[in-house]
Amino acid sequence: MIKHMTKLTGWTASLVALAATASADVKINDYLSLTGYAAATGTYTDPDAGKNTSSLFNSGSPEYDVINAGLVGKYGDFGGKVSFLYTPTRANGNSGVLDLYATYTTGDFVVTAGNFLSWLGYESFYTPNMTQITYAPDIFFIPAYHTGVKVDYTASKTLTAGVAVVDSEFNTTAHGWAPYAQGDGHFDKFGTEAYVSYTGIDKLTLWAGFGYDQNQAGGGQTVLGDVWASYALSSTITLAAEVDYQEDLGSGYLTELQYAFSDKLSGIVRISGVHASSGETGSYFTVSPTYKLTSNFLVKAEVSYADAPEATIGTQGLLSGKGTIYAVQAVFTF
Repeated sequence: MIKHMTKLTGWTASLVALAATASADVKINDYLSLTGYAAATGTYTDPDAGKNTSSLFNSGSPEYDVINAGLVGKYGDFGGKVSFLYTPTRANGNSGVLDLYATYTTGDFVVTAGNFLSWLGYESFYTPNMTQITYAPDIFFIPAYHTGVKVDYTASKTLTAGVAVVDSEFNTTAHGWAPYAQGDGHFDKFGTEAYVSYTGIDKLTLWAGFGYDQNQAGGGQTVLGDVWASYALSSTITLAAEVDYQEDLGSGYLTELQYAFSDKLSGIVRISGVHASSGETGSYFTVSPTYKLTSNFLVKAEVSYADAPEATIGTQGLLSGKGTIYAVQAVFTF
């Protein structure tokens, strides 16, 4: 992903630059701008056992069919963002506020307060920044949005770090319109998060993050860990790997080869997996090309094969159980 934008290299940097250019803010005036994207996806799932399923712009999932629009403000050392997310046909609430925070910059520090995205995770929450359509299964151990205060510190050109105090790492309660959109709202048993990123070695990015939640699912504390790295072998080839862990739930991994065929066509090969604390394991293989039609319009395709028991951790996306998923996605950014 990359959720936390650090210094990137090689093809990964090119892809993120493309996404950043494609979703460049639409300036309203010197202080306000609009930003956002829309994605529509068709999927066809062919399980080794059971009935085939499909969706066309009606998956109900924010990784497939979604509209995200935001208003960004900047005035001197102060800033902020409010964004709105809409997912068609999603059950139990399909729209609501996502980002809602204010920032203050002083020297090498940026202080943020409000509802914001977790730092953890290599793959992006935001569809235009994804190098493929589906998430690797280790996304189960990665938080999304929560509410609190965080501080980012730029120690040097190659070293950044941050710490946050939030209501929770995950939202597993009925609080909020969508579990990924905010925390559990209970600050009496808050969560914490921290990260450090280093880019001082040529072509290499190293990232490590930690999370702690005092009231995971209302059943006690949990500890999270996430480590990832990316290395640019050349201007067209980048390698990436991630390992993450959640106490009492399991661990996951991904390895990824990214290749740029041209300035318009790129692709990835990803191998990923999970190991549940119950002893169940799952492995996944993904191939996904991306084609840039215009500076604001991308088309992705994907074929992924999953080899895992149905009960492995959850049903994120459409990769639970054994079978193959085929998907095509169109992404428009502004």
